[in-house]
Amino acid sequence: MLDFSNRKLAITNLMMLTVSVLWGVAWPVGRLLATDLLELPFTVMFLRYSFAVPILFAWMWAKEGNVVPKVEDRKALIIMAFTSVFLYQIGYMYGMQKTAASDASLVIGFNPIFVAILSVFALSHKLTRESISGIILSFAGILVIFLVSPNVDIPLEDRLVGNSLIMFGAFVYAIYVVIVRQYVLNSGQLSSLSLITWVSFVGWFFFIPFVLAEEPWNRSWSNDEWLLIGYLGILSTALSYVFFAIGIEVIGANRASSFVNVVPVFGILSSWLWINEELGWIQLVSFGLIFFGVKMVNTQPPEILKSAK
Repeated sequence: MLDFSNRKLAITNLMMLTVSVLWGVAWPVGRLLATDLLELPFTVMFLRYSFAVPILFAWMWAKEGNVVPKVEDRKALIIMAFTSVFLYQIGYMYGMQKTAASDASLVIGFNPIFVAILSVFALSHKLTRESISGIILSFAGILVIFLVSPNVDIPLEDRLVGNSLIMFGAFVYAIYVVIVRQYVLNSGQLSSLSLITWVSFVGWFFFIPFVLAEEPWNRSWSNDEWLLIGYLGILSTALSYVFFAIGIEVIGANRASSFVNVVPVFGILSSWLWINEELGWIQLVSFGLIFFGVKMVNTQPPEILKSAK
């Protein structure tokens, strides 16, 4: 029989694999919603977090109590919310209107490369020869899926626009990651769970003016649409964030993050099986280039703040 520590490790690894699957399936779900609700993208974003935020707060209250950010944390929280929730969701939803879900799941994999580049300016990150080679390798993988995607039923012009919007999402989320690292290195008091809870809550407010302009109450909503939005909010956002936070606590940030690298695999497979997107060897080439490029970049030592002495 497994002892308690091994059983806990096995359960945590299973939870992290579940996160990878949930995030992978979120790409075809996003494609379905984005193309079905072309006139209501901000409403979808708003409803996604309307599902997610109460669950995150319930989990935070159960685990940590009534955690309230300090005044000095609020500026960072607003910037985190604006980038990781508001701007990222704009890139995600508008990008999914134009490009294939399987392509998008590969393009978002460039996020760690953006993090490494931004860290040069914001943190004490120095790019080694190996990490520069990794950046070039990953960029080659992005070019492959941009230019020779097997999803030729979508016009090339649309795919280029859509993939560029997904790249924008990867970039703004990288800004969020760097700000979080600065926050942690400056001895921020919020845990990963309470941080993502408050960031989601603040970001949720940014959508409200745009939702009012879209007037979603004038439209009849189908059960399928509610189920898909519920999936994004409850499973892909709230549950996945909670599982990921637990994973960081049990197996560490580096090992937990390694599960994110296989998200494109589930994104490609679920898009092929569910919404009949193309499955081709070129996606394997793109994934391999991005995956190994990111691994090369992630061999660098951890950062410290430039201002630190």
